[in-house]
Amino acid sequence: MGDVRCAIHRDPNRSATVLLHLTGDFGRAAVQDLRRELRQSFDRARGARIVIDATGVTLLGSECIEVLLVGYTRAMRGGHGYRIVGAEGHVRQALEATGLCARREDDDGTPALSGRLVSHAE
Repeated sequence: MGDVRCAIHRDPNRSATVLLHLTGDFGRAAVQDLRRELRQSFDRARGARIVIDATGVTLLGSECIEVLLVGYTRAMRGGHGYRIVGAEGHVRQALEATGLCARREDDDGTPALSGRLVSHAE
């Protein structure tokens, strides 16, 4: 299993965006780390949009997908924007299957579920 790395940044050019960069394998062992980092992202967000950069994710297990879905629900209830970007290969396929990423042929730059969210950053 690879190292799990998460980093949270507030985008200086778009103060209404909190970026969570994910790198590594997100299987069962990473659930608590992902949950904690996502919670911290929401704590920093204060109404901002949450953007999760999954470019460096090499494995995404069902338990971590569930955490991301819970994050989506929290974003929807709290009026945050919520977006997952950069996913490729089987990671993207898993996110497409859950609606957390738009299918490539339908991709207009927004996640499939984001239409129901109010984004304060846009």
